Amino acid sequence: MTESKGALRKAALLDAAENVLVTKGNAHAAMRDFAAAAGVSVGHLQHYFPTRADLIRAVLERSLDRSLQRLAEEATLDLGVGASGGLTRQDSARLLTALLHEHSALEDVKMHLEIWAMASADPQAADALRSFYAQYAAHVAGVVRRGRPDLPEVELAGIAAAIVSLFEGAAVTRSDIAGLRTEPGDKAIIHAAQWLIHGQAPGQ
Repeated sequence: MTESKGALRKAALLDAAENVLVTKGNAHAAMRDFAAAAGVSVGHLQHYFPTRADLIRAVLERSLDRSLQRLAEEATLDLGVGASGGLTRQDSARLLTALLHEHSALEDVKMHLEIWAMASADPQAADALRSFYAQYAAHVAGVVRRGRPDLPEVELAGIAAAIVSLFEGAAVTRSDIAGLRTEPGDKAIIHAAQWLIHGQAPGQ
């Protein structure tokens, strides 16, 4: 099925917004900057995304959707929030390795850093960022639930938040920006996340 013209236009606007964030940064990320990069008027951009926060929310949601699709394909797991079934150590190892790889793209790191910078001064952008992390954490909680089905929801949420924090922090420190990526470090990150998911260290 072909995409509608509206969907294609929205995708082109989101592509332009991502490009602005990566190449020009938050300081040049006003609606007029996004519109200029897309070759449209501000009014045209606002037809699809009335505010900058709406645009940022859509950028983040698309980023999450793309990541989940790639992760599901690489790890061969259903990553829907309501997915069921057990989770072996082999399953979690595949998923976490794919997740670490997913957090290695420098352009994605740059884009998220610029959105963080924007959110620090823009409450509406901050709301969009919190919504993104809430969705991200909900998917992670679904994975943890499959590894530790007896945990109460509040503990699942806490573990999910810890895993998201671990991998989001690693995305910055492992990037070329900070330069702390090493093979032993990557193994340690994966082992720490496996301990959180399964409730015990590898080999126990």
